[in-house]
Amino acid sequence: MAIDLRLMRYVVAVAEEGGFQRAADRLLIAQPPLSRQIRDLERELGVTLFERRPAVRLTEAGRIFVESARTILAESDRLVERTVLAGRGELGTVRVGYIFSAVFETLPRLVAAMGESHPGVTVDVRDGWTPELDAALLADGHDLVLSRDIPQRPEYRRETLRCERIVAVVDEGHALVRRGRVGLREFAGQRFCHPARRLAPDRYDFMAKALERTGETFEYWESPIHGLSHLDLQDRRSFALVAASVVGRVPVGTVTIALTDDVPPLELQMVWKRSNASAALRLLIDTARDVARREGWNDPV
Repeated sequence: MAIDLRLMRYVVAVAEEGGFQRAADRLLIAQPPLSRQIRDLERELGVTLFERRPAVRLTEAGRIFVESARTILAESDRLVERTVLAGRGELGTVRVGYIFSAVFETLPRLVAAMGESHPGVTVDVRDGWTPELDAALLADGHDLVLSRDIPQRPEYRRETLRCERIVAVVDEGHALVRRGRVGLREFAGQRFCHPARRLAPDRYDFMAKALERTGETFEYWESPIHGLSHLDLQDRRSFALVAASVVGRVPVGTVTIALTDDVPPLELQMVWKRSNASAALRLLIDTARDVARREGWNDPV
């Protein structure tokens, strides 16, 4: 048989108050209806929950009932609380795909901010290159993507999260390291190391245009193994171009060099589907905006 949660609360109140009148006062109901409903429950169950004389006290069956009822009522209250929190986005999981360079500073600060402001929301992160991030977002495998070159699609909304200057990465023995700040044209004739264009087309084109504007000639070398740590810079005449957030986090044996060129900032965008109505996603986007404002990520660079 199904037992109304209200009746469970009535029985627990009588047990805790040690009497029907005190329980009725606590429950803000009249004592006779309370006594009658508990008597009806006992009759339906075929057991006695309370000894009435000389004082109100639980029977063994009543003790078992109250013990279980407390657990059920606590779970019921928790269910309501969690449902309300989920409806506000304060409980749940947001799946975030991101490009590798976002892991150095941007993503950790965003995840930390979510943990402080919305501890009930889990941020599930996974890195990838543009084609796989785009495919996962389209297929609802990600709720939001942090990328520099997700294709323009009618299904997507996007917003710039961060604008960054670019820096050069070279072997620590490279001749230009001692200069501190250099122009891109000073790498003329050297080897520009980069991932395959298909993996990050907009970023590749951005870097290539920056080099073309110098009027100099460069060698282009496509790394067969993807990732900053796999770039071959040991010949001391090779260089890579990356977002400035990697400064201080480059692989051992390499260093970054600031550039003097007037190059437009490199944009990192948040991209999500227009159809995604997740309240937790909305909290993440709002938190990202707050972090960007606080950190000055979109201030002039």
